[in-house]
Amino acid sequence: MREKKHWSRWLLVVQCLLLAAMFIAGLLLRLDVIDFRPAFQVFKFSGLAALGVALISMPVFIWGLVSRRADSRRNAIWAVVLGVLPVAVPLLTVGKDNFDVPRIHDISTDTQDPPRYEVVLSLREEGDNSPLYGGETVAAKQRGAEIYADIQPLLLDMPVARATEIAAQVAKSMGWRLVAFEPQRGHLEAVDRTLLLGFTDDVVVRVRPENGRARVDVRSSSRVGISDLGANAKRIRRFLGELGQRAAAKD
Repeated sequence: MREKKHWSRWLLVVQCLLLAAMFIAGLLLRLDVIDFRPAFQVFKFSGLAALGVALISMPVFIWGLVSRRADSRRNAIWAVVLGVLPVAVPLLTVGKDNFDVPRIHDISTDTQDPPRYEVVLSLREEGDNSPLYGGETVAAKQRGAEIYADIQPLLLDMPVARATEIAAQVAKSMGWRLVAFEPQRGHLEAVDRTLLLGFTDDVVVRVRPENGRARVDVRSSSRVGISDLGANAKRIRRFLGELGQRAAAKD
């Protein structure tokens, strides 16, 4: 006689449904079908529910050990694994330290006189974050966070126009979409999208002469959300690092 399937299989079914809901919400967000607000609500409640099911599955697993029910143990352990995925994936992709960053979404190498957006202003939509810099309130939060201590201007031994041209090359290699490029003026603007959820962020690069060298300042801002979880600083670090290497290779 065939053994009846244990009810614990429903723990696994529920977890799969919750993860499917989160995946669909993320996909629709990536494709610009829905706004980030309802998508985040799905992430929040589905993630909490998945963790709750994972907690319920732990004693079920222990019961399976005691009763020697292999199917119960198997269902329970997989339900636990799937339940921690909503926590594990953000930790692996964002990084634990970036969850502790200040709740700001506008990062600049120059907090006293940050580069200004011009062309991207026409690309922003109603409901997006303000393109205006938040002043000393934002600047103080950035300066007070040790994780942002390395967000500093880059000095290059070359003319402003040449530095701006190389900056444009780096921006393109990083997948940014250039929307403004004025080498002689030392001005560059671009749009970038985050890899996982496709959030649109704006970037402006300003190059000025300073003591016979070219000083490169970068500002990166998120159009939506209060905290960027370190994404803008990560973008600036990568850009300036690549720019410095390319500039050195040109010498």
